[in-house]
Amino acid sequence: MRGAKMQERFDALLAECDSCLRRIGILPRECLPSVRLTHNRSRIGSCKKLRGGRRPLFQISYSVDACKTDALARDVLFHELIHTLPGCFDHGERFHAAAARVNAAYGADVRATRRVPSQEVPVANKLQVEGLVGKSFFVRGKCYTFAGSNSRPKRCCDLRDARGRTYVCAPAYVLAHISAD
Repeated sequence: MRGAKMQERFDALLAECDSCLRRIGILPRECLPSVRLTHNRSRIGSCKKLRGGRRPLFQISYSVDACKTDALARDVLFHELIHTLPGCFDHGERFHAAAARVNAAYGADVRATRRVPSQEVPVANKLQVEGLVGKSFFVRGKCYTFAGSNSRPKRCCDLRDARGRTYVCAPAYVLAHISAD
């Protein structure tokens, strides 16, 4: 499914989710009628406030690469529509209460977060990557050099690109890409 047909599908799912929420007394605020489709691999959906004030306007985005089923797409769209409710822009108590109502009414699985990894990476620690300092590897066509470990607890590896900019990542990320070469 490509282009216009996919856009129509997600716009219809958004309208359906909005209608379902209204049926159970949850009134999402105004959002653009068209879902912004992305190819983001780290975030399945997002809700962006385009206009503030008395009548805020929101834009819902959805990563078409992250999940393929309509059921999962509905869960994500419900999640993003809940963010439009007053006091629900974060994942606080009001968000959880609204999500629980949706889950109970429709058998949905709306959660605060849902991570879909772009690739399965084994768990690794600093000790496993210390001997790789100075080694270069490619990620999506860009060359990075492993510069060593830093003091951050989880994302403890420093990578440098050709321009000398430093990026921080997890040791497992380094191991997965170096072993792939």
